[in-house]
Amino acid sequence: MTTEKNYQALIQLQAQQVFGSKAKADAWLARPRVAFGGLAALECAREETGYLRVKSELERIAHGLAC
Repeated sequence: MTTEKNYQALIQLQAQQVFGSKAKADAWLARPRVAFGGLAALECAREETGYLRVKSELERIAHGLAC
């Protein structure tokens, strides 16, 4: 069973891969986003549905489909 900390740790790792550094990833994860209903990405990723939304957005960014 995946817990809140597991989802957040997974999303932090993925963000670091997408942005190329921990500092850039942390900055993106901490800022509230319209795409996540005004929540920061890390807050949104506390549960599975939010984790999947953030993961999808990071994949879009990685492929140049979002900013």
